[in-house]
Amino acid sequence: MTLNENNIQVKSSKKKGEKKVTITLKNDLTINNIEECKEEISKAFDKNQILDFKLKEIKNIDLTFIQFFYALKQESEKQEKKINFDTDFPQDVMALLNNTDLYKVFQIK
Repeated sequence: MTLNENNIQVKSSKKKGEKKVTITLKNDLTINNIEECKEEISKAFDKNQILDFKLKEIKNIDLTFIQFFYALKQESEKQEKKINFDTDFPQDVMALLNNTDLYKVFQIK
């Protein structure tokens, strides 16, 4: 699948028997585009055991997306699925995440 208007790309692993998907998100992750992204991510979550998120060139992220990722991570633990985050947040977003302990959602050290 290619990047759509909401800047989400979902790519399944081609290894036989591996239930793994890479989800790349770019630009704005806000309430304005969460519904379509949530739909694509939920479909991938249902079909896979491992979800690798690549959050690249993020210009803006709001609490709507952070709460969604937090809930997804909680559900993955219940279902014994694995979620990984590879993030590339701007300095102001990193400051917000660090000041509020929300960096733990993304496993940022």
